[in-house]
Formats: sequence, structure tokens, C-alpha cells
Amino acid sequence: MGVDILPTEISAESSEHFSESLLPLLKQLITNDYNKVDDDMYAKLSPELANACITRNGSLTKNFQYIDALMNRPLPANQYDMRDPHVLIHLKGHLFDSGLINQVLDIIEGLDCQFDIEECNVKPREKTTLMLRVFSAEKDKLDIVVTKVKMLCDLIETAETSMQHYDSRLKSTYTQKSDTKSKVSVLGERERNILLLGAGKVASSFAEYVGRDKLTTVTVVSQYEHDAMHVAKNATRGRAVTCDIMNSTNELRSLIQEADVVVSLLPAPMHPIIAKECISSKTDLVTASYESEEMRALRKSIEEAGISILNEVGLDPGMDHMSAMKIVDDIHSRGGDVKHFSSVCGGLPAPEAANNPLLYKFSWSPMGVITASQNSAVYRRDGEIVHVPGEFLLASSQQFDGFQSLNLEQLPNRDSLVYGDKYGIQSASTIFRGTLRYHGFSALLHVFKSMGLMNNTETGAVTWKETIEKLSKEHGFADVHCYIISCAGGEKDLASRAQRFLEWLHLNEMPVSNSSSIVRSFCDVLEQSLAYQNGERDMVLMQHDIVATFSDGSTETHSSSLQLFGDKNMTAMCKTVGYTCAIGTQLILDGVVPTKGLLLPTSKEVYIPALHLLAKEGIVFDEHIRVQHDVENVV
Repeated sequence: MGVDILPTEISAESSEHFSESLLPLLKQLITNDYNKVDDDMYAKLSPELANACITRNGSLTKNFQYIDALMNRPLPANQYDMRDPHVLIHLKGHLFDSGLINQVLDIIEGLDCQFDIEECNVKPREKTTLMLRVFSAEKDKLDIVVTKVKMLCDLIETAETSMQHYDSRLKSTYTQKSDTKSKVSVLGERERNILLLGAGKVASSFAEYVGRDKLTTVTVVSQYEHDAMHVAKNATRGRAVTCDIMNSTNELRSLIQEADVVVSLLPAPMHPIIAKECISSKTDLVTASYESEEMRALRKSIEEAGISILNEVGLDPGMDHMSAMKIVDDIHSRGGDVKHFSSVCGGLPAPEAANNPLLYKFSWSPMGVITASQNSAVYRRDGEIVHVPGEFLLASSQQFDGFQSLNLEQLPNRDSLVYGDKYGIQSASTIFRGTLRYHGFSALLHVFKSMGLMNNTETGAVTWKETIEKLSKEHGFADVHCYIISCAGGEKDLASRAQRFLEWLHLNEMPVSNSSSIVRSFCDVLEQSLAYQNGERDMVLMQHDIVATFSDGSTETHSSSLQLFGDKNMTAMCKTVGYTCAIGTQLILDGVVPTKGLLLPTSKEVYIPALHLLAKEGIVFDEHIRVQHDVENVV
């Protein structure tokens, strides 16, 4: 006999309890001859021992007949075609000791469906994960399987089971609007369906948050089944759909019609297309991207449809809006006038993980960072408008002293002046929004830009050594080292850093990955060499510095900062972007935000509940206020 599930927190008491429970069974265990178990003997066994019997007289007992089904199932290679109608069901919970697995297989066999076990992981003291692929030519039977297994997961509470499923038939079955929006669960409460477009890294944290609710189905759409299933697993009720939505308008329309709310984590240029379908279907939409001119052009149609489209609910933009407006609105409510506004944010490796010459790492494609580093910017500093052309953005970095334990720099981020209107701080003499990096990042990247490594032109060579030599000669330098010094503005120390970094990347030893584009090939190198390794943490930083004056002559200086580290379960970037977007979605879905139209998270009805819910997840801003009084006005 082996026992591996005794609790260890109170070892003496648990051992005593187990011994007391086992003692009455010992006589039967010792005296019975289990080689000859007849009906009379089996009937006299205590329920504990009877339920523990796996076989009886050479046959599996009722509780363990599922083993026979597993052992005798047809081999998938000979029986199934992946193009045949099927559903992929993923279960995670106490499947065996609760008896759930028995009933699931009974359902499948009772409907004469075939199945294959894709995955089964059983570990001591952990929940079992099981992946079943169920086949049937009769689509109604597959629907019944999914519905009944969902009901079992709800009803057998001791199993603590979450379920996700992928339906291979969605392309053909979702051809008209169904009554999903009025669907009622077995518990008598209204079920809801969130349509999540995109299955990137942030999508997993989003699905995990909104998917905690057992009455919420998270339908994840991706071009790739594996990606959709990977994200859907994070929700208690996740459903994966494979669909190229940009080339499948009818499928996209049907999926939107089935949803209570749509969330797009796709690239921003795709959002207007999705928004138009949401307007047509009168379905709310949430995105984490900047509100574009194309989206603003739809404002009237959005209002006429009576729906909400909430943009910019991520980290930056998103959490920055909410935490800043909390301070700004408080100042305005007390008659104050904001004179100085500065807001900076950055996603960085934690200090111990900043272990390369660039002091930066990428958790996804570097192209976004490279592109952003060439955006033009404009801001106001002490009453003067400052324009920074994109080609000089990296050369415009300034020291940032907000987090004193870190050596940081800040870069201006796009158009800061528009926030004068958005935040109601038009009279502020300083309005600045920036991006944080470790000191030295911008100068080094600017050298590479000057060298031509960020050009979207053909490499003209098959190796990096030849490509850099070609770029050097095109600029009149026969010697690459002299070329790098020139690109560093004559600063030999900076040129030396750039040279060491290129050597650290082993660039001279590598072929170019994409001969049609230097920058894409360079991004491939960065993505490969500067990826986070197992056990390494990322870090999110955000800080607002706001100065306001009041009619009594007093001046308030507000500082609000956030420093959040990733952990083994989730990166800080995924948590801050995914959770913020998920909370915004939840507020729309729950009717907490009743306002219709094109929305940003700058209103109290959004940021007050959102910041409260973020705090519950450990995302909390450290806020300080320093008050100075004008001595001349003090009586």
C-alpha cells in the first residue's frame, strides 16, 4: 500500500486521523482471500474497500471501466482524419478521484463517438490535465458532447475542473446568429461570451483574468490552432477558433454576432475593420491600442449604433491615463490648476537580467521597439514647444532621476500636446510623455541607426560581415572601424561599445536572414540574442510628476510611481497590459460603464473601479504629495 496524499502542514494530527480511518478496515484487508472474490464476499466489503477495487474476477469494476475504453480505443493513425468533424476538449482538474473522467467517457461512448487522447498528465498532488479529440460525422452529437461535459464540470464541484474546447466545424456551423446572448447555464445564471481576437503573449493574461468566471466563455480566434488553444487553456471556459479574419469576413461577422463583447489584441491597423463589423452587429469593442484617426472617423456611427468602443486600455496607453487622471481630476475638483505634467513609462529587464551591452531584452518581436524609436515627437517644456524629428529621436534622450536606484534615461513619446485637451491641462507650461530605458540604450541604438542597420532596404549581401562592409563603403569608409566611429559622432568610447555589442552578437559570423530587408534581418538577430532566458524577470516602470497651483498661493507637487516585476507565472508586461484590458472589458460587460460611443479610460466611471481592481492584483501606485505655501499670502 502506498499513500502519497497525506497533508504535511500538521503531520502528527493528519497521521492520527488517517490511522483511525484505516484501522477498522485492516481486518478485512488481512483476512480476506482476494484471489477468490465471489459476489457474497464483494457485497460484504466496506464501501471504502469496494470503491478501491480496480478489478474483480479478472474484470474491471464499475468505477474503473474507463480504463478498458482507453486501452481498446482505435489507433488514431488508422481511424481518424484530422479533416473530419471533431472537437478538441481540454480538461484540468481532479478528474480521476472525482469520477469525472468516467462520466465523460461514458458520454462519448454513449453517443457512439470515436476519440483519441492527445495528452494526459497525472502528477502527485496536482490537477490532472487531459486532452481528448472527439470525432463524429453527426455534428449534433459533437454539440451534445460539449454541452454535457460542460454541465458535468459545473455539477461535480469536487473535481474543480476547467474546460476549454476547439471545434473544427466552426467555419461551417457559425453561419447565422444564434441565441448565445440569451443563453442560460445549468445554474440558472446568464452565460456570457467574450470574443478575443489575437493569441499573442498578452492574450494569455487577458484570458486568465476574464476566464476566472465559470459563466464566461472566452472564444479565442487565431490563424493557428496551437496558438488559439494555448491561450484558451488559461480560461475556465475557453474555446479556440482557427480563422484568418482578414480574409474571412463572413466568419468574423458570425463570431462577432455570437459575442457579448469583442476584444481585439491584433495590430492597430486592423481595428477599424473590426469596429465596422461591431457597429453593424451592435456589439461592444475593447482594444489596448492608441485611438487612431480611422477610429475617430467612426464616432458618429458608433453613437448611432448605441455601443461602446473603448480604446487605449493597456499599460501605455491605458494605466497611465487612469493613474494620471485620478490626480488631475482631484486637483481640478479643489480648484487647482496644473502647471507641470510629466508622465513616463517603460518595459525593461529587471536589473539582474540587463546582462547584455544594450541593457535591454525582447519578449516578442523587436520590430515594434525599432519602429517606435524612429517616431517623431513633440512636447512643451517651460512654455516652449519642442519638435523632435524621427531621425533624431534616439539622440534626444535625457537623464531620468525618478527611480534613484536605477540609472535611467527618457525619450519623448509621440505627440504629448494632445494630452492638454485629453486631460484638461491646456494651460500647463510643461506637458511631456516619455519612454524609459536604461542609460546608454538610446545612444547605442542611434549608432546602429546611423550605420544603416535600421534601413528597410536590401542587404546586397548574404552575410552580415559583407553587409556592414558594403554600408561602410557606400558612406566612403574603407575601414569598418572608422565607419563606426563616424556613426558614433566621433565618440570613441561609444564607438567601442557599439563594436563590442556587434562582436557580442557574433554578427560577423552570421548570414543575413532576410536579404530583402536589413532592418528585418537585424530584428531577427536581436530577437534571437536578446530574448529572456528561463528564470529571468522583466520589469515595468511608470511615474507621473504633476505640479499644481491653487488660489490660496499654495503649490502641490504630486509624484505617483509604479515598479512591478514579472514572476515565473507571468511577465510584468503581460500582467499590466492583459489585466488592464481585461478589467476594461469586464466593466463594459457588467454595465459599470454605461456611457456609449468612442471612449478612453480617462473618465471616473472607468478609472476608479479599474484602479481598484488592479490594486487587488498587486498593481498599486506609490503616491506622494509635497505642499508649499506662499509665505506672503499667509496671515
